Amino acid sequence: MSEWAYEMPWRPNFEAFEVGGWVLGMAATSAVHFYTSLPSQPFYLSMIVMGGFALRRVPAAVHLYRVRQGLRAKDVVLMGQDELIEQMLENRGKLFLGTGFKWTQREGQQVFELLKRDITKIMPKIPDGYMGSPWIHGISLQPDRPIGFQEDLSSLHTLIVGTTGSGKTRLFDLLISQAVLRNEAVIILDPKGDKEMAENAKRACELAGRPERFKYFHPAFPEISVRISPTKNFGRATEVASRIAALMKSEGGDPFQAFAQMALNNVIQALLLCGVLPTLVELRRCLEGGLAPLVIRAINAYGSKVHPLYEALQRGALASAKNDEMKAKNLLKLYREEIVPLQPSSDLEGLLSMFEHDKAHFGKMIASLLPVLNMLTSGHMGPILSPNMDDPEDEREITDSSKVIQGAEVLYMGLDSLSDSMVGSAIGSIFLADLAAVAGQRYNFGDAEELKRRPVNIFVDEAAETVNDQLVQLLNKGRGAGMRLYVATQTIADFEARMGSPAKARQVLGNTNHTIALRITDQDTQQYIADKIPKTYYKYVMRTQGNSTKDDPHMHSLNVGERLMDEEGELFPAQLFGQLPNLEFVAILAGGQIEKGRIPVLTRPKVFDKAVEKARLLVREAA
Repeated sequence: MSEWAYEMPWRPNFEAFEVGGWVLGMAATSAVHFYTSLPSQPFYLSMIVMGGFALRRVPAAVHLYRVRQGLRAKDVVLMGQDELIEQMLENRGKLFLGTGFKWTQREGQQVFELLKRDITKIMPKIPDGYMGSPWIHGISLQPDRPIGFQEDLSSLHTLIVGTTGSGKTRLFDLLISQAVLRNEAVIILDPKGDKEMAENAKRACELAGRPERFKYFHPAFPEISVRISPTKNFGRATEVASRIAALMKSEGGDPFQAFAQMALNNVIQALLLCGVLPTLVELRRCLEGGLAPLVIRAINAYGSKVHPLYEALQRGALASAKNDEMKAKNLLKLYREEIVPLQPSSDLEGLLSMFEHDKAHFGKMIASLLPVLNMLTSGHMGPILSPNMDDPEDEREITDSSKVIQGAEVLYMGLDSLSDSMVGSAIGSIFLADLAAVAGQRYNFGDAEELKRRPVNIFVDEAAETVNDQLVQLLNKGRGAGMRLYVATQTIADFEARMGSPAKARQVLGNTNHTIALRITDQDTQQYIADKIPKTYYKYVMRTQGNSTKDDPHMHSLNVGERLMDEEGELFPAQLFGQLPNLEFVAILAGGQIEKGRIPVLTRPKVFDKAVEKARLLVREAA
């Protein structure tokens, strides 16, 4: 097409009027020929000529008609999980996002021209209750096709932005099912606890032939939840202390948080010295009930290892002690007199120093920590977040994030934030920290090729409720550990409010290479997404007219002119993000590719048995 070509599709359909005129002319010619006895040859010749002129304008008339009809509202696309499996088999190695087309300068030009006019006079009637502007997707004449990106590019991480009800959860359904059917590990953090998302993930496991892969966690349904410890996986004791202390929101500032982290670290070191796994319940018991019992256990455990006569020395030290406090003080004296000269322990001395600390001051310094531990261990939260393996009456399954990843399992974690936002946020944050620890272990000790073959897909819905420094680390360095993150939020301001500064929020946003934008109502977020799309140039016609009269009234001049101009504009205008209908998105993929798409709503497979047979092909290929 010539660079001077310019089309105005929103003008009246003059071509259709012309075709109608020629057809009427042919009808009139036929009538005259029928009612008169004039020679036929002139009539036939006239009709052929008029028919030729009419046919010549038909393509342009049909084109403009199709452009207008494309603006109509479209029904929601439904896709059974069996159809999704077929889609995956047809496009192996590609992640399916939905159906749509590539957004180019041509679509931008159409929008540029349309927004200059009264759209209500051009748009077909919109059904009652329809949300958004249907013409955005219908403005292109390109046929819808499957859109997405290569699976291995998932490790570049994906940001999904959209307001409530725009379709984030349904997009998660689509992405989760594909990850499950590829036999990959999947971890879902869902603050809302969407039942349909959990059901779709569970059904995908059944289709893949391993229903036991699905693990369900929800604080509101402890009787059917798995038991899972967020403190089991760590490389150093300081990691566990950091992830718990990070949950504190102390009004006293950083000194209180630093002291609490030190206290946690000392207790954890002592528990490990005793051979006890540090759980949230155990940590709360030690800090809330006094340190004396732990001091006794820790000194006994360490002393029996390093001193050959410790048993006899211990009996002598405890002979006159009447309570735990006196026993701890006597053993502390024994440790310093008999064990320190032989082999001191830096891990133990931190606890002992804390035990001697002024108890009133110590209680004040950890006053903000105890509520955090209390809300994560009270009632039914204690058994499901601090599982007791020696409890014969509790038959609920015990798992952890490392086990889920090693077994390529699917862990759905409903955080129940609607009922208790503080607890839901704390659970999400501490598990993200746990995943960061597992990622570090995979990165340090895992085989690079094995990590590529066994990726981990982490889906974080309403991420602003759980985002923390560990999530930033996962986004920044998780790719080397085979982690693929899909982070969904409503606005950029949510991250800023949670992280405490725009700079930290940008760390989250800057580490995602793929951006999928659904309907966005926040103007700052709209502009942020629009700025990621490169600018382009649009053509327009500038019309001019003028007249002039000199001293001589006979010398009057008039001029009318048209000039084809161009100006810079947004390829996808920012304000259109607020008008996207439900389940429609604009994807800005790594490398700058822009796609306009629609998300299909995932439903049950039409024929379950056939879907299972096809799913086995995907599972075998993944293996």
